[in-house]
Amino acid sequence: MTTPSKTTLAILEDDKLVANLLRDFLNAQDEFQVNFIGYSLEEFIQKLKTEPIPEIILMDLKLKEGSGEELLTYCNENQIDTKKIIISSHYQPIYIGYMFKLGASAFLPKEIEKDELTPIIKTVAKTGHYFNEEQLEVLRSQMQSAPPKVPLGNAEDLTSREIDVLKLLCNQLTAKEIGKKLFLSKKTVETHKSNLLQKTGAKNIAGLIIFAAKNKLIEIDDITI
Repeated sequence: MTTPSKTTLAILEDDKLVANLLRDFLNAQDEFQVNFIGYSLEEFIQKLKTEPIPEIILMDLKLKEGSGEELLTYCNENQIDTKKIIISSHYQPIYIGYMFKLGASAFLPKEIEKDELTPIIKTVAKTGHYFNEEQLEVLRSQMQSAPPKVPLGNAEDLTSREIDVLKLLCNQLTAKEIGKKLFLSKKTVETHKSNLLQKTGAKNIAGLIIFAAKNKLIEIDDITI
């Protein structure tokens, strides 16, 4: 009798205790095999380059250095064919459309019970996505009108890289110029800019300048005119 193949997983989580407990729990299930853990975005990306690509990545949204959003962008730009489940303490249902636009397969609160997580991973492995009823209602409402620009409230919700890009945008640098300064591709800079507009609710660079000034990320007098 042939043994069913296991769904391969990888974990991006900078809390080592949480990451290791999640790995041990999943490896104890007959259906799953955690191939590797990345405790930082940089470490995880390096492992993606050297290890077999997992079928599903479980990732935190906000890390000490980098973010789950940056990993989603990296996977999109490098055409890495894997499903992505975000498990975040910053979970809010209204962000579901934004997360799926970035390429997430599921968006879950970090408080989720372990017994709830197992069937969700199975669903994502089988269908490619997972929604609960609350998320479906949010998606329906967003499809009936223009997608909402949902401000996250303060600068603490921006990644360090997004703040770097924001400061340079406020000084009127182009995406190409920012890319040279930060060693990023023009496309990556444009993605960061799009994320900044989405997160802050700003409609243009002027709005980003106001946001940056209000949150003391820049001084108005320091802006190059």
